[in-house]
Amino acid sequence: MSKVVNHEFTSSYARCVQARSQRSYSVQVIEGLCGQGFERLLEVIGHRRALLVTTPTVSKLYGNTLCRQLRHAGIDIPELILDCKEATKTLEQVEHICAEAYEQGLDRTGVLIAFGGGVCTDIVTVAASWIRRGIHHIRIPTTLIGQIDAGIGIKGAVHFQGKKNYLGCFYPPQSALIDPAFLPTLPGRYLSCGLAEIIKVALVGDRELFMLVEKHANRLLDSGFTDPPQPVRAILQRSIQAMLDQLEPNLYEDQTYKRLADFGHTVSPLLEAASGYEIAHGEAVAVDMAFSCVVATFLGLLDRDCCQRILAAFVDARLPCFSPLLTEQLCLEALQETLRHRGGAINLVVPTEIGQATFLEQPDDLPPSVIRSAIQWLIDFLKSTQT
Repeated sequence: MSKVVNHEFTSSYARCVQARSQRSYSVQVIEGLCGQGFERLLEVIGHRRALLVTTPTVSKLYGNTLCRQLRHAGIDIPELILDCKEATKTLEQVEHICAEAYEQGLDRTGVLIAFGGGVCTDIVTVAASWIRRGIHHIRIPTTLIGQIDAGIGIKGAVHFQGKKNYLGCFYPPQSALIDPAFLPTLPGRYLSCGLAEIIKVALVGDRELFMLVEKHANRLLDSGFTDPPQPVRAILQRSIQAMLDQLEPNLYEDQTYKRLADFGHTVSPLLEAASGYEIAHGEAVAVDMAFSCVVATFLGLLDRDCCQRILAAFVDARLPCFSPLLTEQLCLEALQETLRHRGGAINLVVPTEIGQATFLEQPDDLPPSVIRSAIQWLIDFLKSTQT
């Protein structure tokens, strides 16, 4: 006889389900992915069906060579070329990638390869998180800002309803392959943008890195980030390490909303949007950092001479310290948006010295009078640099 089991059900039921995802990813600096380092890319792709997503410029400079090498190695990877610009970072581009992945028959084991700058890696990350509820993706960032910032974290996003990066995800890549050989073909403006993010991580946690940039900025920019060789390697590796050190303890931003990596990212999103994305991301971050440094000086948190030294580093890196779009109204709107984004606190990061920083947590910590004074100080500083 079978045993009869009597299940008694109560009027309520509750269970805590552990919804953790055990994932990791590798970040590697590899010289010559289109040359002697090509074998590493082959290892990462393996035998999976893949789709290469890139930009017109990167495709012309490197994509044809890379695809030819892959075909020679027996891997025929289709190439999707998208006009990846900050102003076109939209859901439509993500959908375009998803449609192409469908047409190419990518299954759950398929992989997307983002071969481009930060916008390219952002939209590929979102697409990879959508397709079949998540497939692997590989990042090969070709810009300096991508190699030391956007391409080595786990975030992806697009703009929505006029809000920068309003829709997005936390979705780690399988690998991020960093090749400094891509940097010499970058326009100087975008090398400067990368230096802005390097200065950012240096100011909040690596004094020696700041001093390296301070000493070598002009040569780095004039040489396309190839000279002097030893400082180039040191700056890239220290920047990547410093950024990952900041990100890893709170990768999903679910431990705290107080993040030193947010330095320069409070006013800058609205500044970019207000310019119609004519102000590049790194330039907006530089203006935001300059503003935050001056605010810290007015509040007695940062020595005036130290503030002047930091602003001089921005000038040497050919970065702006001010924009006419930086108004009191824009700053107040940015702080309100930040309250929504950072759990009810502004958590404005301000340096206290080179290599150390603190937070202004509440709006009352930053009175409008200080905002006005900081803006005027930057206007006067800009005039002094132009005479």
